[in-house]
Amino acid sequence: MDDDLQQLEAELKRLRPAAPTRDFLARVARELDEPVAIKRPARRALPPWWLWAGALPVAAALAVMIAIAVRPRISPAAQVQPLAVTAPASAKLTLAEELVAESAATFKPVAAENVLLAAQDEGLVTLEDGTPARRQRLNYVDTITWKNPRTNASVRWTVPREEVRVVPVKFQ
Repeated sequence: MDDDLQQLEAELKRLRPAAPTRDFLARVARELDEPVAIKRPARRALPPWWLWAGALPVAAALAVMIAIAVRPRISPAAQVQPLAVTAPASAKLTLAEELVAESAATFKPVAAENVLLAAQDEGLVTLEDGTPARRQRLNYVDTITWKNPRTNASVRWTVPREEVRVVPVKFQ
């Protein structure tokens, strides 16, 4: 088997390519002299949907940024006030109005919980006086529960809250 492969190798080494014909050389020379026209594919117009595909996410992001910018910046603790309905003594109240006023006045806050959903460290920032500080963004969900002890009715209020803290950093 080794002998056969060695013979084939020796035969392949003796082979030489044939010389090209004059006709072939002339044809190659002619083609090299001709200018080559580069054919580019025709540009087709973009369909109109691509405008919407780009504009919709931008519009949505802009709407979210505006909603965040205009939302009131009142802390939930400042918004929570005991419900109280008062009526002038001279006014005559119906039975339903009296019940509503009485039940509204008797709701008492019984539970408050703050659940931390996410915390992001936004890195180092420099304060106006030049001291370095670390900015943290915390997302909470605050839940406050009121209960009427007489009727055992309860009201639960849940609101999301975002808190940004800037903590001075001291390097030693």
